[in-house]
Amino acid sequence: MTPRALGRASSGSVYRLAPGRGASVRYSHVDSRQRISNIWIPPVKVNQQVGVNDATVLLTRAGYVSQAYAGIFHMLPLGLRVQEKLENLIDKHMKLAKASKVSLSSISSQDLWRKSHRLGKSSELFMFKDRKDSKMLLSPTHEEEITSLVAGFVRSPKQLPVRLYQIGRKYRDEKRPRGGLLRGREFTMKDLYTFDANLADAHKTYDEVRAVYRGFLNELTIPYIEAQADSGDMGGDLSHEYHFPNGAGEDTVITCTACDIARNEEYVSRTSFIPKRIDSPPPSSNVLPATTQVFMKSFLGKTGRDLVRAFGLCKSEELAGDKRLPGLINSYAVKAVLASVLEVDTGVEDASKKFTVSHHTAVREDKSQGIDKHRIFYVLDRRVPTDGIAEVVAKDMRHFPEGVEFFIVESASPEAAKIDLLRPRDGDECPECQKGKLEIHKAIEIGHTFHLGTRYSSLLDCKVHQSHESSGIPTPVEMGCHGIGVTRLIAAVASCLKDEVGLNWPRVIAPFEAAILASIELGPAAEKLYDALSHSQAGGVDTILDDRDVSLPYKMKDADVVGYPVLIILGRSFAKGEVEVQCRRLKIKKQVPLNEVASFVQSLLSRL
Repeated sequence: MTPRALGRASSGSVYRLAPGRGASVRYSHVDSRQRISNIWIPPVKVNQQVGVNDATVLLTRAGYVSQAYAGIFHMLPLGLRVQEKLENLIDKHMKLAKASKVSLSSISSQDLWRKSHRLGKSSELFMFKDRKDSKMLLSPTHEEEITSLVAGFVRSPKQLPVRLYQIGRKYRDEKRPRGGLLRGREFTMKDLYTFDANLADAHKTYDEVRAVYRGFLNELTIPYIEAQADSGDMGGDLSHEYHFPNGAGEDTVITCTACDIARNEEYVSRTSFIPKRIDSPPPSSNVLPATTQVFMKSFLGKTGRDLVRAFGLCKSEELAGDKRLPGLINSYAVKAVLASVLEVDTGVEDASKKFTVSHHTAVREDKSQGIDKHRIFYVLDRRVPTDGIAEVVAKDMRHFPEGVEFFIVESASPEAAKIDLLRPRDGDECPECQKGKLEIHKAIEIGHTFHLGTRYSSLLDCKVHQSHESSGIPTPVEMGCHGIGVTRLIAAVASCLKDEVGLNWPRVIAPFEAAILASIELGPAAEKLYDALSHSQAGGVDTILDDRDVSLPYKMKDADVVGYPVLIILGRSFAKGEVEVQCRRLKIKKQVPLNEVASFVQSLLSRL
């Protein structure tokens, strides 16, 4: 049956369509206005308790995302609108960084990853073969591909700098995906890769990128921390992370109340330490006060043939014998202290037992051919005197009379920094300024900047001739890699700004800046208000009309769950020429005359 026009609005027509089975009457609006009725949003149970910790649950209930599999999510129309706005904001700031946008394939060659020495270092790669038995993988990052691409075109320093970025999907076969969009198996990221002719230029580029990141994060109007960080598997010697302080975060960030120190707990300054071999226990003088206690935590080396015993000092009489004491040892500091000697596996439980089994096996199997040496390293926190470990060392030497070498790890020189093995705690004195107190924050990482150096360019032949003659010796270019987790950031923003009612988006990435809510009877008036907002002299407001055939209270609850920055409600006061304007984030609820709505809404949005 041909649809019959029921009426005409100022900028289009309204048609009544035959409802489907079990459906209410549905209207189709042929105009340019943005209407909720024209957007597919799965039903939301607005009466359910939504004040939960997991932002992804809120995003799901509000119709932004839908989980497909463990760690894999579909982005629905509302979610995609947020993502597109976020990507547009990233594009804006990448232009300020003078970066060109590319789109690299999600498929990479295992051979290329083998050249960069990363293929065997990760158990989280999605790897496969094509029908020709070519070994491929789904890229979790694109250092190999971008380096190979640039290497094929750049030969001279005059062709540098090069700054390329992309926004695309990444894949990581997480063993235990968790946190919804915060740690998934498929995710969207922005990667900026920089290429410079020398180290000085690379450091200048790095500082420029950090400034661009600050500008980007400032537009989100959410407090953030820029923290020194460890480069990890990415390589390089300079890196910073960008965090939203939030209890749902997995990272721990340390700041000071008096100075500008900010670092991830995983970051430990690189100071030289040397293992000194010992043949007997240190002398015991029993100088420790009775109220103090030396506690120990053991770690195993990756080979299973090295045991590391880390020691700390507890001055609290109340904690004596507490089983939580080993947890005060900072495993990242232990790894950093011994980085030049061995690789410590901090995830092994019962390290002492496993080391003992390995040693006894070696003694038994190699007795006729000479014992294959095992090693025990003693690492002392700066607060622990050497004689405080005498009893432990003596016991180890009795237990392992053969086939084990013993070492105490010391600073490389008297002037060098002492070893600090304890995890920082709230209220500790700042080791940098000795004036302020440390503050410990749980935080969500949403971005990272790395100076990679020549880690990839040297292995993948991305080199330039520094001399004017082509016969000059080619040198690897200096690289940087700078990421922003796009889908992760969506979840992080949701987690930071949610409240007991629902989501609460910042203006710049909200699906819509304002929502107009009205009863069906006031629909024409709502449309006129929509037109006034969209074409206001102060600049158009990105507005959505809730024109669904449901009650006004339902629309209000639904809007709170979705998290529009500003709500404009045509209710009882409309007869007096007023509407109610709400901004939950600013805690504003006000009756505003119709002729002042546009300017008032703009004033609110300017603060979001």
